[in-house]
Amino acid sequence: MAKNAEIKRERRARFAKKLAVCAAVLGGYYIFVRLTGLSLPCFFQTVTGLRCPGCGITHMLLSAAELDFAAAFAYNQALFILLPIMGALAVIKLIFAPDWLEANSRALDHLVLIALIALMIFGVLRNIPAIGL
Repeated sequence: MAKNAEIKRERRARFAKKLAVCAAVLGGYYIFVRLTGLSLPCFFQTVTGLRCPGCGITHMLLSAAELDFAAAFAYNQALFILLPIMGALAVIKLIFAPDWLEANSRALDHLVLIALIALMIFGVLRNIPAIGL
């Protein structure tokens, strides 16, 4: 039992480090965009003229940081919905370190697959003018 607790503690520590790195990168990017007004262009949109499933994420995050959730939702509806779900899963993983959220677990594989399918469908639908996502 003690060994299992130690394994979970190590998992939490590794995951916390990864979250800290992600937060630092996102925080740095946020500051950079706010100070310069420059952001990364979408390579997919530049090449194809179509909007990818991630187009608008920078504006969405900037709007959400300003608590303008209506604008954030308008920039990217799919990620606006998926990011809080992913955040909740990250909190669950950080606090409880369940086996079903570990890499290569069947449950996590299914969750990732569902999210990817949802993003692909969103990517197609947002490029149909009559739908206008």
